[in-house]
Amino acid sequence: MSSSTDDPRSVMESTLLTFLGHQAINRDVDPEVPVSLTTPECLWYIKPDSFIAKYPFVDSVKTSAEQKEHMGQESKIIEESRNKILACTIDAVKRKGSAHVEHWTKFVGGEPSIMEICWFVDFTDDGKKISKVVKFIDTAEGAKTIDEMARGGYKLEEEAASKK
Repeated sequence: MSSSTDDPRSVMESTLLTFLGHQAINRDVDPEVPVSLTTPECLWYIKPDSFIAKYPFVDSVKTSAEQKEHMGQESKIIEESRNKILACTIDAVKRKGSAHVEHWTKFVGGEPSIMEICWFVDFTDDGKKISKVVKFIDTAEGAKTIDEMARGGYKLEEEAASKK
């Protein structure tokens, strides 16, 4: 007899909650953990497109390897962060999940901020990995975050230019 943890919906929910729990970045967090829950070919999208149009140096699409590197850079300038999952939905038939999250962040030398993020993910057939990530961010707070990152020494524009 199989347990409820073998249920595809439960597996996907566990994968998503673990993934989201490791989005809180600080100096003690290994960016390998959330990336390890994605497939090697997983693409990470940041939305909405209007935010990317305003800040063209922000990569609208990253590979898992690029996301790991980005999280490693962010961890150097974040004093503390945490997430509060407000809602989580799993569609086991379509192998998709979504979540509404409050992301609290304090950059070194900055003021704390709360950004709302809506995550949409696709799962592998077994539900143990994420094959696509779409992250819709609160654009007003996202703009403040970019300013805080720049004050903390993270050179987003230079990083983007070095990839071209």
